[in-house]
Amino acid sequence: MRCVILTTLVLLACEQPAGHAPVARITATPRAIPEHDGFQTDVVLSGASSADPVDDPDGALPLAYRWEIIGDDVHLEAGTFAARDLTIRLLGDRPATVLLTVTDADGQSATARLQLQLTL
Repeated sequence: MRCVILTTLVLLACEQPAGHAPVARITATPRAIPEHDGFQTDVVLSGASSADPVDDPDGALPLAYRWEIIGDDVHLEAGTFAARDLTIRLLGDRPATVLLTVTDADGQSATARLQLQLTL
């Protein structure tokens, strides 16, 4: 009796996302508003220093921006929550957390967080 052994080699490939995540950065002016401000103080938020330094060191490709304000009532004064820069006003009842998610051309994203404070 003659035996034949057949073997099968199965290779699995995991698809890795292309590219590297960008770097998300927030600047805010001012970084604190008066307590109980009542939507009086403009706060300018900017994601201009965000970048994709590994995949796009020259900054030739656009980034997508998504802003979220948590913890206090907010009015949008200028720009949109999908713009690089925007101006908001807060009620000032409690400190607000600002989140900026930046997505690059490869679909990779990163989120920055900033705490806006209240002054007496």
